[in-house]
Amino acid sequence: MHKAFLQNNDIKSSKSRLSLLLLHKLDLYLSEVQLSLDSVLDKRLVRTFYDLIVAILLNRHNPMGLLLSELGGYICGFAHAPAGTKRISNLLRSKKWTSTIINNFLFSQTRKRLASLVKQGKRILMLWDDSRLEKAESWFLEGLCSVESSKAKRLTRIKKGYYSPPSKRICVPGYHWTCTLLLALGESVSVCQMSWWTTRGKYKEYGRNIMFRMLEKLQKQVGKGILHVLDRGYANE
Repeated sequence: MHKAFLQNNDIKSSKSRLSLLLLHKLDLYLSEVQLSLDSVLDKRLVRTFYDLIVAILLNRHNPMGLLLSELGGYICGFAHAPAGTKRISNLLRSKKWTSTIINNFLFSQTRKRLASLVKQGKRILMLWDDSRLEKAESWFLEGLCSVESSKAKRLTRIKKGYYSPPSKRICVPGYHWTCTLLLALGESVSVCQMSWWTTRGKYKEYGRNIMFRMLEKLQKQVGKGILHVLDRGYANE
């Protein structure tokens, strides 16, 4: 029993040290964007931003989405979930900041990492990717457009005993997503640029315009030395 107790204590101590290390690394990573937010937002909202990032990293995984009320519980404790939800809502609705701060932060991190990879003599790759966020049950969210459902594709594949799949593609409400990712051999992937966009309404966009603006920014602020990798879907653009 004594030996098991010591082993459990060692495990708990190890997990505690790892948690502190991860929080320290996250603090360093977010320091630049927190400084930018400090100049335009109340300190309490900046703290909420940090807490929100931690909560998402700890609790987000593919099968489960996170509701605003759940996130409120994670950052303030479930006894005070409404207060936490209000804090997140105040952060997201604040007109004192925009997504440009996040975009500039990601691009700044990319430039620093590029300089480091060049010094190491690594071959730098820029991966282009696109996807969509399906909001199949949503109707009234701002900017929703029609996106082809990849989930519906999987569910309607021909299976034994079921031979009549839909003849046309299935579309649901959602958003389009385009992203550029930086990596090199033996290195982890990091986000360079990312954009959610729609093909309808006030914020209507065209995929080729999004791609051109991303490419133009890379060309002006980074220049040569990057090998761009694109799949066949980009050929038509």
